[in-house]
Parts: sequence; C-alpha cells; structure tokens
Amino acid sequence: MTATTLPNMPEVILRRIWQGQNFSTGHLTTSDKRSVTILSPGTPNTDAGPDFLNAKIAIGKTTFHGDVEIHMTAEEWRTHKHDIDPHYNKVILHVVLTVDPLSPPSRTASRRPIPLLVLHPFLDEKFHRAWATALLSEQAGATSTLFCKDVNADVPAKIILTWLEKLANERVELKVRRYEERLKQLVDETRHVIREPYPRYYGNPADIPSPGNDYTKKDFSKKDLWEQLLYEGIMESFGYSRNTKPFLELARSMQLRTLRTRSLDKTQEMMAMLFGAAGILPSRDEMPNPESRRYVNELKKIWKTFRPQFKETMLGTGDWLFFRLRPNNFPTARLAAMCFLLPNLFGDESFRRLIRIFKDVSLTPKERIRRLSDMFQFEPDEFWKHNYHFKGKKSSSADDSQTAGVSLGAARINDIIVNTIVPIVLLYARIFKDSSIGKNVRAMLIALPASQENPLTQIIQTQLMDKKGSLNSALLQQGAIQLFRFYCVPARCLECAVGRRTALADTVFLNEVSRIAIADPIK
Repeated sequence: MTATTLPNMPEVILRRIWQGQNFSTGHLTTSDKRSVTILSPGTPNTDAGPDFLNAKIAIGKTTFHGDVEIHMTAEEWRTHKHDIDPHYNKVILHVVLTVDPLSPPSRTASRRPIPLLVLHPFLDEKFHRAWATALLSEQAGATSTLFCKDVNADVPAKIILTWLEKLANERVELKVRRYEERLKQLVDETRHVIREPYPRYYGNPADIPSPGNDYTKKDFSKKDLWEQLLYEGIMESFGYSRNTKPFLELARSMQLRTLRTRSLDKTQEMMAMLFGAAGILPSRDEMPNPESRRYVNELKKIWKTFRPQFKETMLGTGDWLFFRLRPNNFPTARLAAMCFLLPNLFGDESFRRLIRIFKDVSLTPKERIRRLSDMFQFEPDEFWKHNYHFKGKKSSSADDSQTAGVSLGAARINDIIVNTIVPIVLLYARIFKDSSIGKNVRAMLIALPASQENPLTQIIQTQLMDKKGSLNSALLQQGAIQLFRFYCVPARCLECAVGRRTALADTVFLNEVSRIAIADPIK
C-alpha cells in the first residue's frame, strides 16, 4: 500500500488500530531506520493530552516508558500546537499513517526530538479487517443505546431496583478493596517492607483475591495510617476525572505527616507546600495582576525555605489539565480549597470524630449526612474569594453558575462522601468488626441524595428506568454506573438481571452487530 492509495479514515479508527496492534509488528522501524518493538501500546486517554499513556516501547537498544500520539500525518504535530504544549513532553513515539518526506522532525515543548513511526508500510490484510471492526465498534458506541432499550419495557421496576442496589453494593465493595490494598501498603511502609506494586482491580469483586493474613488489628490501629488514607482519597476526589492522578501523586509525595511539620491552620504555609510540590507556582511573567504577584511571592518565599527539606518527586505544569474544565474545577481552585479544609478534616481527633458520626446511635441518616457535609465547609481568604488561579482573572457569575470564588457545592461533597468516606469507614468497620458502623453507613448511603446527572446515568434513566422510577439516591446512581460500565458496555446481557428477563436480549445484540456489518462496505 502506498501513500497515494491510503483510505480516508477518521483518526479515531487509526487509534483503534494502534490499540489493537492490528498491523505487521514483526519488523517495525522508525523513519530513521531504528527498530521498534511495542511492549505495551499504552492506555487510551479520553482527556486532553497524548492519545495513549504509559506505553512501553523499545526503540533501537533502548526501552522507553511514556506516551504515544497518533495522527494521520506528521505535520499535524505542529498544526495542533503539540510542540509548545508541555502535556506532550512525555511522548516517546509519534505514530502516523503517512508523512511528507520534507517534514521536519517533531519536537516536544522541551525541544526533544520524537521518534516517528509511519504505519502505512506495515499495513496488510489484517489492517482491513481491523479497520472494519473498529468502524463497526465506533458506530455502535456512538449511539450510546442500550441493547435492551426496545425490549425492557415489561421488566418490573422491582427487578430493576433490586438489581441496581446489588450492583451498587458491588461497586462500593470494589472501592473498599482498593482502599484496603492501599492501607496495607501504608502499613508496609511503616514496617519498611518492600513488596510488588499493588494492583487496582475492576469489575466483579469475586475476582479480587482475598487479603493476606499476615496483618493484624494492631497493624491497622495507628490513627496516622487512616488519616493518610483519607487524605489521599479526598485529594484524588478533588481531581475528579481529569486530574485524579496528579492529585493522588501529590498526596503521596507531600504526605500529611510532612504538612504537619508546620501547623495545618497556617493556610499560607500549607499552600506554599502543596502548590510548590505540585509545581504550579507561576513565574512573575505569568502574573500581570499586582495582587496575584504579591500573593504568589509570599508563597514562593515560604516554599524556598521548605524546598531543601522536600526529598520527594515534584510534579510540573505538564501534569495538570485545565482543558474543558469549569473554572471552579481548576486544579488550582481545588488545591486551594484543600488548604482551607486541612484543619477541619485533619486537626486533632478529626478521624475519631468522623468515626463517632457513624457510631452515634442517636443520629439519623440525614443527620449524619449533615455532619459530614459540615466537615467540608470553609471560608476562603480574600484572594480565593475572587480567583480560580494565580493569573489574576476575577471570577464572576459567568464563570460559575453556582458561586464566585473557590467553593465546594453540595453535589461535590456528596461525591466525596460516596467515593471516599463511605468505603474507608466501611473498611474500618470490617477490620475492627464493628457491624453497627457498617449498618449505619449503608443506611446513610440510601438516604444520600443523588449527585448531578451525567451522560452515563442519563442513559440508564431514560432507556431503562423510563417511567418506572428515578435514580434519586446515591446508592441507585452507583448501581447505574456499575451496570453501564460492567454489563451494558461489554454486552453482558445474559449475565444481567434485566437482560435475563428479556428473551430477545442476546438476539437484539447479535442483530445489531449484523446490521452494521452488512451496511459497512469494507470487506
């Protein structure tokens, strides 16, 4: 196949070809004739930044770990301005379908040249099959339609609600197991034990191996371990979907015990340490506003005195994403909010106070929700009342429909309660065999209002629930997420309580695939 006979395909199809490695991989070479061995193509990135993250590729005699960017032509690297974007500094391979021989080499913002892999010489009949499959998959996924949409009307509401509650418990159990693995890792760190990295498990909790029996209650009795676990969980939640990784990395590098070498209620010092370690204290040139310059200069002075003591890995501006985020969700705004919350969340006896909320038998589920929400209330200083970042742009009602300045809305607080506090407290109850805590947690989860609707839960609501009820609790929302991700997307209809009640569920799926395949002209 030559460059002139290449098909006109969407770039998304080329990304699927790369992900499935559907081309001749035996004798790959870069444009400058170095051998290429793809040890791992990387993980697809659904946000801004390179197309695939954490790839492992041997180029010549060197094995590289980093990101991969996919384009139809090599020229798109510059037309998309990746050469000046620090988010692309970790790219180790630029993969294109074709290239103009006169194109200059692609470079990162740090001016490092990037090896180029031109795919068209390595495409064969395997490519045509993969292209057809990828196109079919893309067409089927683009509709966001449940396979049982037209045949689930007769499934009783009770069946659906019971199934969603079961899946919600399954999803919560996954979170508990993940926090348990991290807690064991923290114990090992205090013991100075080195183990293999802890995996993250997804899907069915039954597939997760049982915890090892070389830990005792005494190992888990240190309050500092639980507070670090909670700190990491809240920081990760502050990243939402796009910045969870850097927030978690920051929490593990700038640990709570390090912050406690200073007073948590000295907010400016907390900001200097967290923003400094995050690598997002801007330069003078980036702050045209005098107020911002004064504020940041004070933080920089504090960070300069602390920096020699900080031996962990620092993050950089390229690790953080601002693209397509509402200003109130900028990582700068969320990190500032965390600094204001530190004394309330991690002051004296704070973790014991959290546990007492669930042990107090006199509290109703709604009262527990209110007390937990109170823990996340704060008053920002004058700067953060009017800014979402350091560059001096004042907030306004046009920036955020809820409120001006740094804040946490009720829906966001509920998300943190569901995704962090609930599984950690359940883990505590399990380890210390306190069934009353577990019972109270689950009762509160039923009473907790649903978070803001998202495209995923909207699909379940409109195509499954319809007029049978609403996803009006956090518990049902969690069940809907688990249903869509682990049953609907992989088409596990015959394993689903709803699918088993629709005799046509498997036939509908097969007919849909056949219909798209017949309509597809590619052979």
